[in-house]
Amino acid sequence: MSEIIEENVKIENDITLGATVAYKDKSKKRPLVLLIMGTGKLDRDGNQLGFKSNFYKSLSDIFVNLGYVCVRYDKRGTHESSGSFKKTGLSDLVNDCKSVIEYAKKLDFVDENRIIACGHSEGSMIATLLTKQEKLEKIILLAGACMCLKSAMWYQNMLVLKQFENKKGFLSWYLKKFLSKEKIEKQLNDMFLKANNAKGDTFFFRGAILPAKWLKEHGELTDEDFVKMLKEYDGKVLAITGKADLQADYTCLDKVAEFEHVLTFAPEKVNHMLKEIDDDNNILKVKKQYKRLVNQPIESSVKNKIEEFLKE
Repeated sequence: MSEIIEENVKIENDITLGATVAYKDKSKKRPLVLLIMGTGKLDRDGNQLGFKSNFYKSLSDIFVNLGYVCVRYDKRGTHESSGSFKKTGLSDLVNDCKSVIEYAKKLDFVDENRIIACGHSEGSMIATLLTKQEKLEKIILLAGACMCLKSAMWYQNMLVLKQFENKKGFLSWYLKKFLSKEKIEKQLNDMFLKANNAKGDTFFFRGAILPAKWLKEHGELTDEDFVKMLKEYDGKVLAITGKADLQADYTCLDKVAEFEHVLTFAPEKVNHMLKEIDDDNNILKVKKQYKRLVNQPIESSVKNKIEEFLKE
């Protein structure tokens, strides 16, 4: 098997995006996979200071080994991409995807009529939005399908609340007294309302400085909006969320499971990073879990499902 070749490039639109084009050879036109990463400031490989997972590079390798060209890139305002991270909105992230696709279509070895978008976490939301603006042959939604940001935040907060239901001690008493479903709902509503009314690029909320445009634009979307977009999409969809995912709710896949063009998969013991878990899966210890499993490969059934979907 020939080795994977990677070229680092610069893609120009209103800002400059640092990107990597990965392929096996340039002997013929091959379909493209656009890899869209999740929330945060990880680089295009899935790494940052103190955390080296190569998660997105591993996904890219899967696609390239199947005969695809894969492009992954740094989000605007991070690493080798220019622009302002704090000023970036959801619409900017979608537009950046369009810029990368337009760049890739001009490459001699890319089949411009066969474009696949693969989004992870928030990238699943972006890939879904992209179906309204780009002709995509297929989309792959990993750990985030059919959920809006507010629902994801609610889900995560409910898991935190559940962890303290049977605990004892002062911290448990404090959280039970001051952290309830009603209070969490109010906090989320207040946060999105404040984002909507913010005058500047950021706003201060409960001790944190938050990006206004990004939250405002996310707040305008519901789970039902994403389900509707998938229903109207005329390509094929693979949606995977593990049952051990503590950041995205796998039961949301039920909303699209009956659509003929949508294939859903909810593997057991698979977390948000698509790794097989090795513990009791406590959301309060999830960062330690991610670091502990950082060198584990993407879980085999997930990898197999992606390969089967792309070979159809």
